[in-house]
Amino acid sequence: MPKRDKQTKKQAGIASKSTVRNQYSSNGEKVIWMFDEIDKDGEFAFNILREDFQHKEFLDKMISYSSMTWNEIASQTHDKGKSKHHLLDYDSLSKKAKDRIAVLQLEQDTDRIFSFALQNKLRVVGLRENERFHVKWYDPEHEFCPSQKKHT
Repeated sequence: MPKRDKQTKKQAGIASKSTVRNQYSSNGEKVIWMFDEIDKDGEFAFNILREDFQHKEFLDKMISYSSMTWNEIASQTHDKGKSKHHLLDYDSLSKKAKDRIAVLQLEQDTDRIFSFALQNKLRVVGLRENERFHVKWYDPEHEFCPSQKKHT
């Protein structure tokens, strides 16, 4: 039997607490790749005509990840455990990335920015919306959200 949302009601001037349930989690769903919001300009342009665009690597990974759930993707690591796919913290983004977000007026979406680590430095960055991943940027040198080296 599905859990139901409790309603807040005032009875005799006293409000009862309400509990929200049935919150949807898409982590058990497979990734759906979306190409409807690609940024074709700027340093992180997702443009297949770029000289540094690694077509085969991107397509191979996209096909592979399409058969996985978000939970399975989150548990993967690359480069001997040094990198993984994850949501990005706005404060850790490069100035160039923050500037591009401002130009595109995406400040309200910064809690949805997700990075796929395709290989050592190569990243594809976009916006996660439930099971959908809206491909936005191409980051061949890991400069959108550069890693902080330990002990430096």
